[in-house]
Amino acid sequence: MKKAVVAMSGGVDSSAACAVLLDKGFEVIGVTLRFFSPLGRISCCGADESINKAKQVCHKLGIRHYVKDARAFFKKYVMDDFANGYLSGRTPNPCVECNRKLKFDYLFSIAETLGADFLATGHYALLKQVKGDMALFRGKDPLKDQSYFLYCLPAKKLNKILFPLGEIEKTETRKIADKLGLPNAKSAESKDICFIPNGDYKSWLKENGKAENVPGYVKDESGKILGRHKGFFYFTVGQRRNLGISSSQRLYVSALNPKENEVIVSPLEGAMFSGFLMSQANWLKENIDFEKKHYVQIRYRHKPCKASVKKEKDGLYSVKFEEKQFAAAKGQSAVFYEKDRVLGGGIIEEAFK
Repeated sequence: MKKAVVAMSGGVDSSAACAVLLDKGFEVIGVTLRFFSPLGRISCCGADESINKAKQVCHKLGIRHYVKDARAFFKKYVMDDFANGYLSGRTPNPCVECNRKLKFDYLFSIAETLGADFLATGHYALLKQVKGDMALFRGKDPLKDQSYFLYCLPAKKLNKILFPLGEIEKTETRKIADKLGLPNAKSAESKDICFIPNGDYKSWLKENGKAENVPGYVKDESGKILGRHKGFFYFTVGQRRNLGISSSQRLYVSALNPKENEVIVSPLEGAMFSGFLMSQANWLKENIDFEKKHYVQIRYRHKPCKASVKKEKDGLYSVKFEEKQFAAAKGQSAVFYEKDRVLGGGIIEEAFK
């Protein structure tokens, strides 16, 4: 009997993933990583409430459940990285870093210690054999596909990973949980960053001592002052609302200047980019043909577009869009696809007009 450790968040997806694996004859062990201190205000994955839900589900399914303290790792690799990203004018993606450093690194080591053959999660993505190699694909449910966040997986470990929900849609996941009488079958979707449940990252930066208001100017591309702001790190490239200025035309954040604490705004065309420079590349397919164009996705809900890719020195890649794209933000992940197959991706270091 094969043994699988399932990353248990306390939500319906990871709970249903356990049920699917049990039905397929696996020995299943649930493991929840603690990200937050007990009795805290946060109630999402890694906090007391979600840990208790995971325990209840595992008890209901008759499987072992362990809680591992990952607070120091989560703070360093996810929360601090998130704060440092914004303070340097970037738009970080904490879900990618959580996958990279915790779920598919730290948790992998825990699974190996427990003697597991596989690590499984409730992500909506697919793993398939292609010419003898394991490959990552988009999940069946287009509304829930999470392959964008998984390009950072270690290629050599793909054959040790399971995504039990990749072949089904979210509605079926809830049916599985409801049929088994799991306590979280009808739990609400989590949509915001887990450690900022209300989505207000500006307040989070201030409340956690990561940032203080630093007055600066909002300028247009010619350098004309249009207004004032309380810190460039409260803005992201592509932002249109809450700019703190009035204008007869619709304006967008087109650039951030951390050194001068400036926010640059422009009409839509000023926030369109021709390409970018990418670092931290992680390729899931060998011998990718960079002579031909591939589809790249630069945000979770961004419609993939065609682009050419060129390898540069020092592990960097230059990417040029076939057509200009809106809001290519430094710090975001760029993920490359061949139809539905994930080729790999990296982090946007610089974006070019």
